[in-house]
Amino acid sequence: MKILFSSFVLFTMLIGNVLLAQSDPNEQVINYTYDMKFQMPRIYTPQPYGLDAVISVGPFDNYQISTNSGFAETDIAVNPRNHLNFVGSDNRVTGFSGTPWVYYTNNGGVTWSNTAISSNQGDPVFCADSLGNFYLAVLSNGVRMLKSTDGGVSWTNLGNIVNNANADKEWIAADQTTGTYQNNVYMAYVNFATGGNVDFWRSTNNAGSWSYVGNMGSGTPNPGPDIATGPNGIVYLAWYSGSGSAVRVSTDGGASFNAPVQASFHTNPGSVNATSGRYSLKGNIRVNGMPHIAVDLSNGPRRGYVYHVYSTNPPGPDAADIFCTRTTDGGVSWSAASSVRVNNDVTTYDQWMCDVSVDNQGRVWAMWWDSRDDATTPNLLTNTYGAVSTDGGLTFTNFKISNQNFNPNVVKIFQATEHYYLGDYQGMSGRSMTFPLYTGQNNTLQDFHAYLPDYGMEFNKSIDSINPTSTSVVRMRNPVMGPYSGQVTYSAVISPSPAPGTLTPTFSPSNIRTFTGVNDSVLINTTSTNNVPLGLYTVAVTGVETGGPRTHSRSYQIRVGNFTGIQNTNSEVPVKYSLEQNYPNPFNPVTNIKFGLPKSSFVTLKIYDILGREVAVLVNNLNIAAGNYVYDFNAANVPSGIYFYRISAGDFTDVKKMTLIK
Repeated sequence: MKILFSSFVLFTMLIGNVLLAQSDPNEQVINYTYDMKFQMPRIYTPQPYGLDAVISVGPFDNYQISTNSGFAETDIAVNPRNHLNFVGSDNRVTGFSGTPWVYYTNNGGVTWSNTAISSNQGDPVFCADSLGNFYLAVLSNGVRMLKSTDGGVSWTNLGNIVNNANADKEWIAADQTTGTYQNNVYMAYVNFATGGNVDFWRSTNNAGSWSYVGNMGSGTPNPGPDIATGPNGIVYLAWYSGSGSAVRVSTDGGASFNAPVQASFHTNPGSVNATSGRYSLKGNIRVNGMPHIAVDLSNGPRRGYVYHVYSTNPPGPDAADIFCTRTTDGGVSWSAASSVRVNNDVTTYDQWMCDVSVDNQGRVWAMWWDSRDDATTPNLLTNTYGAVSTDGGLTFTNFKISNQNFNPNVVKIFQATEHYYLGDYQGMSGRSMTFPLYTGQNNTLQDFHAYLPDYGMEFNKSIDSINPTSTSVVRMRNPVMGPYSGQVTYSAVISPSPAPGTLTPTFSPSNIRTFTGVNDSVLINTTSTNNVPLGLYTVAVTGVETGGPRTHSRSYQIRVGNFTGIQNTNSEVPVKYSLEQNYPNPFNPVTNIKFGLPKSSFVTLKIYDILGREVAVLVNNLNIAAGNYVYDFNAANVPSGIYFYRISAGDFTDVKKMTLIK
């Protein structure tokens, strides 16, 4: 987790011995000390944030908000007074990859900007107070605090809360009520100078000054504390005790805490590497079972519930799963004996690196890395997954957040022999919308986010083929990621201009759709006039959320040509190629020949007589969109007899017999 500069860094920021690790002297699995030297594998050209690239793969969008790779450990916070204002960063705050950027958005992720802070040792964590001030804690020979009073645009270095070269994995939280403790900010960190204890500090004047409260507990190999605040200013402090997560509660603004209560009984995910002594997954990438907690601050029926998620190696063949426990009585008791598995896959593949957040509707969101979709390698290629619970953490609905996977063994960072690093945490936050902030996607250490919940866009065919004066019918499917509710207005633009004719798109039943938490679909009917120039046209469809920032676009194509005799029979796409028996058969003189294309293909359809001689070319190497088609073959000029019709489409070929009787 932390990064310590050696005293002899002289030539560049990367020369020297650096620690990026949980300093775990209490690890009892093996008898020798971890090697924590951090060796930077590469140097990146410094580039600012602000790319705001939309990654449109599949139905849902992801957003890349960095232009150079960072070093994992992403975290993000939302302004409780402005739900469109987020701040976040990752371990690039070390300055290893150039300028130590913090990035922010004031319009719900439509655009992102960046600002620089001074270099430090990493482990960035964010929070916001009831006034809308943001706080950023980092390790810097202790725990340093920075504060922004303008939504993340600028940051003031408030100095170190504590000076301690053996400080590790700090976490912060601020009171978000308007009550007695509204000016309070809290910090907990791991003090390895005293044997891996969790030390707790608090400020009662918005981080102006700090006081030490005390040692709250300890754990091995690393307690990794987390803090959350709830209604009435209640403070929850969680850490990994060595046998699960322990939680202490303060009802007096962090001045004192009750006795620890066990929120879960679990081990770390993965297994211990005999060389490094680390719990590891994949290619010796270190992992942990540290707690992550969030409180329901909504005005709903579960206000004050606290949710706790963690990754663990459960009984059985699975090496890593995500679980959730909760308290409904202010931390007096927890559902440790009846934890809920969050990931719903039926594989034994890995789920790890999780976080949790609760929005202003009381919905519980979780995120993690997940290898369930890799059946080939297997259990290597990884996606960012998410889940939502609308029943207070009793059940979770899973979905894939990232639209590109990554190979952890490609982007992992070398630490020591059989010891690699991809961070020890990642974060999510939100009120009216929730942003998971994650890295790794598409084999990069760029930073990405997505909207939770969200609506998506996809079409049942990528290209449609029509004649002049006919109508293209394409179904737009609109799946939801999470229980998305809202109104979306769709529009379509066709390019190039089909002048002198027109291509007119309409939406059926309407271009204005109201989502109620379930998937939706709409037909796009595009009618061609007789004088449209033959050619290929792109239909760009855009959905704009009413009163919100979510705007998504996708496109498909329409080919206008002289497709005599061919008609698309419906808007659905078959799952495989097919050639059906003609009907009627025998026939005189017209029969229908039906065929199906699962994807856009160059199609040839020909008629042969019984001696194999070509009688007619119905379709000649024509690029036809995916769909189901019928060709009306008129044999008025063909004598009676037995004939064969043959189709070739891509790698598919088929032949069938028909009889013409006049």
